[in-house]
Amino acid sequence: MDPVQVRLAAAVRAALSRTGETHAELAAIGVPELGLPDRLGGYGLGLGAEVVVDLELGRQLCPLPARRETRLALDLLPDDRGAADLAARAAKGETQLVTAGAYGTPALRLDERDRLTGDSGPLPADEAALAVVRALRPDGSAQWCTVVPDGPGVESVDHPLLGLPGRMLRFSGAPATPFTVPEQVLHTALDAGRVRQAAVLTGLAEAALAAARAHVNRRLQFGTPLVDRQSVAHRLARLVGEGDGWRLLVHEAAWRHDRGEDCRAVAALALAAAAEHALACSRLAIQLHGVRGMLAHATAATAYRHASAEAARLGAPRRLWREAGARLAAGGRPAPGLGE
Repeated sequence: MDPVQVRLAAAVRAALSRTGETHAELAAIGVPELGLPDRLGGYGLGLGAEVVVDLELGRQLCPLPARRETRLALDLLPDDRGAADLAARAAKGETQLVTAGAYGTPALRLDERDRLTGDSGPLPADEAALAVVRALRPDGSAQWCTVVPDGPGVESVDHPLLGLPGRMLRFSGAPATPFTVPEQVLHTALDAGRVRQAAVLTGLAEAALAAARAHVNRRLQFGTPLVDRQSVAHRLARLVGEGDGWRLLVHEAAWRHDRGEDCRAVAALALAAAAEHALACSRLAIQLHGVRGMLAHATAATAYRHASAEAARLGAPRRLWREAGARLAAGGRPAPGLGE
């Protein structure tokens, strides 16, 4: 990371150590505006700066999925849909946005009268001012639209995930407003969303490994630290080395995205790798802690719950691996050095 990114990570750590509302604390140091373009009142620092923030949120076991949902929604919304006003409110920590059906096959249906039906799937627990949805029309075509979450025909249902707070929007003939997302804008937004998610998962993996390393260095077994056993040290060393590589991959994916390159294969690859790595690290942390790691308040258990929830939020790793492989085989090969 460059010196500015190092200072940014330190600022996020300081903000998260306070006792106020998390979104407001991050807004106080200008985090929401970092990657937003100038037209939305942001600083235009790009995805590279956002990845630094999301890595730190993962390391602090505070993934804040509502933050990434809001960014994705703002990337998809056209200017004439109030994107600038919503961005300004989000920058102050006053509101959040959500998306549904952005990745994979949409489960929602939009009829001829632009009425929306179906369930959104798991969403962050935070209240949202607007939902950006991709639904299927009767002819099978996909349509983007906006829906007011507290409007008619919409029910907000508590939907915890692995003990973590969450909710789901249930649409029953909710009035929707269709809009069009240009193909290039769509790919750019979805790729950025995947890279942000990969950054959070990489940070969660580092938090789990840090807890595991601290435990095995102080835990004595037959008078010697647990880390002196090769079966423990080698497994930790392998995951630490892999984590360094995946973190560099996330940074490089963000860098390529900011350069305007086609990052569809790289973004899928980074997210698939980060999801599997976070799950592997959190599982090992629980195993090495034993019963202590299974306690609800334990760092190992918290990291595992967050990693399990975030690893599936944008699609299963197996599907992402297949997508990345198909795109690379079709000619979307990254430049030499990436993933080698």
